[in-house]
Amino acid sequence: MDEDKTFKHCDEYIEDCFAPEVLRWFLLVERLPAISKMLAYKYIPKPMLFADYEGKRVRVTMASRFGDLGITEDGQSTSYDLRVAVTSLSNFDNKA
Repeated sequence: MDEDKTFKHCDEYIEDCFAPEVLRWFLLVERLPAISKMLAYKYIPKPMLFADYEGKRVRVTMASRFGDLGITEDGQSTSYDLRVAVTSLSNFDNKA
């Protein structure tokens, strides 16, 4: 994970009204306990989140209990290649 002195846990963005809504929704759903996510996915689609990271478009695939996000350059993959702080990402959207 990137070392950043301004690190803020991903959970802190869920109730941050200045954070992008698409980021807040992704984090709200992804940070639910596993059993709650299993129940939720029966009724709502798994949220998609894309962002810019170091000049590249990436897909955010997970939100860790440690406060960072898992990202991949493969827009279809559900696994991650790198873990980064939310502040390392920009231009959040639910479309690539």
